[in-house]
Amino acid sequence: MLVTAAIIVRKNKILIAKRKEGKWEFPGGKVEEGENIEECLKREIKEELDIEIKILKKFCIIKHEYNFGEIELHVFLAKCKEEPIAKEHDEIKWERIDRLNNYDFMEADKKVIELIKEKLNMKEKRL
Repeated sequence: MLVTAAIIVRKNKILIAKRKEGKWEFPGGKVEEGENIEECLKREIKEELDIEIKILKKFCIIKHEYNFGEIELHVFLAKCKEEPIAKEHDEIKWERIDRLNNYDFMEADKKVIELIKEKLNMKEKRL
């Protein structure tokens, strides 16, 4: 299953969303037939958060096996100007990267968090 997610960044914080089942995730969703990955992400973010995003660049692709099947998660860095509204999530919040481990994320999203932290450490070493 092809799925998208956005790492929406604002003021050194990332937008995270709590699913109805209680797990946290980076917002996004399933690619529909005839839709490309970036179109899917923009549509899903509009449906879930009622905002328009600007996709900055592809961040990573994560493959993960859940009990319902394998997903291929395409993750993008993005930004927005409007304030998001939780339309399909129980809660949304802006959180610092160093605090993301305090939340119970979906398994594929945990892999994304590891990559975020790895890439940040690499940048800090270059400074």
